[in-house]
Amino acid sequence: MKQFLSKIMTFLKRRWKLLAIILVIILAGSWYVQGSAKNATQLIFVSPVREDIVSSITISGRVDAKEKARLRFAAGGKIVYLGAKEGDAVKKWQSIATIDRATLQKQLDQNLNLYMKERYDFEDVQDDIKDRSLDTAETRAVAKDQYDLNNQVLNVEIQSIAIANTTIYSPFDGIVTSAPTAVSGVQLMATDYFEIVNPKTLVFRASIDEVDMHRIEKGQSAQIILDAYDEEEIETQISYISYTSFESSTGTVFLIEFPIDSQNIEKYRIGMNGDAHIKIAEKKDVLTVPLDSISEHDDKVFVFVKADNKEGKEEREVKVGLESEDRIEIFEGLSENDQVVLPE
Repeated sequence: MKQFLSKIMTFLKRRWKLLAIILVIILAGSWYVQGSAKNATQLIFVSPVREDIVSSITISGRVDAKEKARLRFAAGGKIVYLGAKEGDAVKKWQSIATIDRATLQKQLDQNLNLYMKERYDFEDVQDDIKDRSLDTAETRAVAKDQYDLNNQVLNVEIQSIAIANTTIYSPFDGIVTSAPTAVSGVQLMATDYFEIVNPKTLVFRASIDEVDMHRIEKGQSAQIILDAYDEEEIETQISYISYTSFESSTGTVFLIEFPIDSQNIEKYRIGMNGDAHIKIAEKKDVLTVPLDSISEHDDKVFVFVKADNKEGKEEREVKVGLESEDRIEIFEGLSENDQVVLPE
């Protein structure tokens, strides 16, 4: 056995270069065969087809209302009358709620007393200094007295405004979508509010990037698909494009609006999210291929087509036109008889 193994080792030492060459040839051949088979199996061909193509822009947004208001009392107070609760329909100028006027009147009387006291103090100072000159400190003190008197005047005026607005009214027909209380007798803060929305003025608001502004205009048709009704298309059009921009996480954008048909207002709610598809252009019966089958280099557009060579394909320059989300128009360079290669 030892002699046999010794002979094998001697043979390998003498023929190692030849064996290495043979191994390289085997590996290269295997790689070539596998690569050819792989290329052959991975090539997927599709034929160009004639169809209608629509170019569009898709933007995200949410449902809102053109007529929406939050109504607050100028000062807090106790609710003595409640004319509408959350969910109630209201008419224009209908009273929503009234707060206690007596407490506000007492506060006004108190502010008037403080004002008169401040005024008498101010006049006493004026009588004292009218016949003499003042130094810098006295001049500043007189100015401060004047500011204190002015503030008391403002307090009286503010309280008068609060009394004049002890009742709030709906500015339009609508629905009370939010209310701080459902019963009277509750003390409200000045920050509490009633929210009223006119559901007949529902719109879909979305923002569009500034680079796409040249592609849109008022009146362009669009379809809205809400996340809550993802199988339903709402036919609409652009009704408003803002004149000023604002910054978002994606850059400079502009606000645009699409009206929502008031016939179906019971279905839709403010805050619903969705997408708007704005139709930019449309062509009928044109030759198209999948968008991912084209490539660009040297300022030209190319596709790979089926060919009788070892690769099974060849690159061909084409002229393209309208583009949709997944298809692109080809108006030169291909025919319906060609076979286009799809990417792996």
